[in-house]
Amino acid sequence: MDNRLFKSLIIISIGLLFLRLGFILTTMVIDDEAYYYIYSRHLAWGYIDHGPLIAFLIKTFTTIFGENGFGIRVGSVVLVTSLGCFLYIFGKKYFNQTTGAIMSLTVLTNVLFHTNGVVMTPDVPLVFFSFLFIIFYYMAFFNDKSWFLPAGICLGFGLLSKISALFPALGILLFPVLMKSYRRILRQRYFYLSFVLAFIILLPFIIWNMQNDWTFVRYQGAHITEGGSIKTFLELWAGLGILFGPILFAACFFLPFKVLINSKNSENKTEPAHIYFALTSVIPLIYFFTHSLFSRFELNWPAPAFLGGILLFSIKMGEISNKVNKKIIIQIVYSIFLVLLVTVQTYFPFLPLKGKLDITNRYHVFSSFPNELQNYLATESKYKNYRIVANNYQIPSMVNLYIKPELEATCLSIGYHKTLYSFLYPDENLAGGNYLYLTTGKNFPDNLKRYFDEIIFLHQFKSIRRGEVIAKYSLWHVINYHGK
Repeated sequence: MDNRLFKSLIIISIGLLFLRLGFILTTMVIDDEAYYYIYSRHLAWGYIDHGPLIAFLIKTFTTIFGENGFGIRVGSVVLVTSLGCFLYIFGKKYFNQTTGAIMSLTVLTNVLFHTNGVVMTPDVPLVFFSFLFIIFYYMAFFNDKSWFLPAGICLGFGLLSKISALFPALGILLFPVLMKSYRRILRQRYFYLSFVLAFIILLPFIIWNMQNDWTFVRYQGAHITEGGSIKTFLELWAGLGILFGPILFAACFFLPFKVLINSKNSENKTEPAHIYFALTSVIPLIYFFTHSLFSRFELNWPAPAFLGGILLFSIKMGEISNKVNKKIIIQIVYSIFLVLLVTVQTYFPFLPLKGKLDITNRYHVFSSFPNELQNYLATESKYKNYRIVANNYQIPSMVNLYIKPELEATCLSIGYHKTLYSFLYPDENLAGGNYLYLTTGKNFPDNLKRYFDEIIFLHQFKSIRRGEVIAKYSLWHVINYHGK
């Protein structure tokens, strides 16, 4: 192995660790993180939009570090850093040191996974446990069958993070079915026991769904079938191409298919390990690619489709030679450039981007809450016993985290999809009450006026970023909520 690559791995890993720790200490959490923090305040075995693992992770770290931004996010730093170590150890032991270094660097530096290291969402445990169960099943197939047990456990935790962990698992299940020389595995009880363990871990979530009218299933079924178009399809895959970089994106997208096609050629002896990793990528790739043709997907959703491809790409690059490949250098430099670009833009916006085009605005858009809004509520003590309501999940979640009112803020969900708040504060329990309504903009929403007897303007707030107003909010006293 080229010693420069190992030194680069150490320097970059340590540098990114301190960068991430500094970032989570000095920036506000985003609204989705605040929403998952509310999960942790109301622990359950399931939620309308996700499994429970994210709630238990946040609860664990906020119990140690406090209910603040650092406590919410530090778990993401721990998991991503640990993943980098696991990938290096795995690649070094089962392939070579160069492969291990490439695996670790490819993941640690990529901006999509870097985001998992500074923003705590269900994607963090999903990626962590999905990589682990792909690795552990490999070790079980090719080395020691006892690894089936930890593989099944990690699969269960991956499914508790996001159900999309199922897709690479289907590729794993197909491997011994399609590979004649490995069909003996189908006669091993440890193989089936791994899926039993995964099911047992997932079982509380299944029971919760049964007890709650299959809420998660119905919500996600509607959510993932939201209308898409050619435009959203192109935006999704072009965006992923930018985030992963042309080299890694092309490798993850085409290499798994190439490996499987070559394996059908009797003259070409394809390594079974290559076929294994290709299957863990091809199955989710086919699903996400075809589904995104008619449904609108967010950029992070297809992440499970790239995990096997990243491992396969790293193995292929590690086989070329013991020296650093130019493709690897270009890929790592590109990834680090994007990470630094986003980081600098977060603190010192120099790119001419406005509104939603500047994704770093999400760290500043609620900056008026712990300042102006909190000061106003502290001054106007007559509103101390009023519950704050809004009509989306973002606003009450940020209020609950940064202001921590005595009465937890909630979401009314009028003409809006159900959220966790719909279960915590049913509409029938809110009807007849007087509240403080917080909304974006300076005007009260016209479509909501008929739900109250009287609406009184109280105050307006502005979130300002480096002298520029990026968001406006207005607070209203609403009297006698009629209910939906």
